Amino acid sequence: MSKIVFDSFCDKDTFDIAYRLANILKKRSGPVAVCLDGELGVGKTVFAKGIGAGLNIKRDIVSPTFNIVKTYEGDKRLHHFDVYRISDISELDEIGFDEFLFDDAVILIEWSTLIEEALPKDVIRVVISKNLEKGFDYREVAVEGMDDEDFRN
Repeated sequence: MSKIVFDSFCDKDTFDIAYRLANILKKRSGPVAVCLDGELGVGKTVFAKGIGAGLNIKRDIVSPTFNIVKTYEGDKRLHHFDVYRISDISELDEIGFDEFLFDDAVILIEWSTLIEEALPKDVIRVVISKNLEKGFDYREVAVEGMDDEDFRN
């Protein structure tokens, strides 16, 4: 599996990339962990909204920064984590993190590098980064852990 890189020149592009990914993931059975990383303000919440739309979730997707996790129902359940405020990995035990990893759902984890040792081995990694040379609104969206063929359909 290789790294697939998408260019995003606006929020709609980022949303559409995530929407497309969600349409692929909802066809899979069992849990699918998606690690979403990038600096503050790169569009992680926009990406999460695109995942929600692709899973046909009707509720507005908002960052669970203070709740740590929010669950949404759609064509496939979404557990949306924001672990930015986790100061110790043992806090994950308190919220039953391991149980979420066995649910037939998409498990979207923002700031996943902060809990690397708690993540399953097989994850899809999405890194959103800025490149000001390509424009103020430009984002590179890199996806690892998926086959190129998944995105060709």
